[in-house]
Amino acid sequence: MLKRLLFILTFSSTLWLHAANAAAPYAATAQDKYFYNTQVISCPRDAKQYGNFHDYGYWKGGSWCGQTGKAGYWVWLNPNWYVWRYQIPAQAHYNHQYSHLKQIVKCPTDAGKYGKRHNYGYWKGGAWCGTTGKSGYWVWVNPYWYVWKQQR
Repeated sequence: MLKRLLFILTFSSTLWLHAANAAAPYAATAQDKYFYNTQVISCPRDAKQYGNFHDYGYWKGGSWCGQTGKAGYWVWLNPNWYVWRYQIPAQAHYNHQYSHLKQIVKCPTDAGKYGKRHNYGYWKGGAWCGTTGKSGYWVWVNPYWYVWKQQR
């Protein structure tokens, strides 16, 4: 099974999530709809039913293709199922301006300054809300910052 990294650091009320999903093909994220890959299940026989790509959505998990599938958001990219822990809210893409999610930073104290949603744009990164923010395009959707790798 492909390994993924997840670092969860708690700094007072700040939760920082960063996942290294480099081993999962970008198409398996369903165009940044999902984040943090928890499982990959090889099941070539499913190509007959699902073709080359299928965004199945949330499934509670269970027996699948001779394995135990985890609960999460399932995406079929022939010949594998990719199971994702998080679904990214559509607002975090800011009208599909950004792609390739790099980091999620929880920072509820920013709600007073940025409201419900804000497109901050590019920031070189650094200390933010008790953690180290990555460089990238920052979008605020209360109470999280979504940091994107590139602009579309």
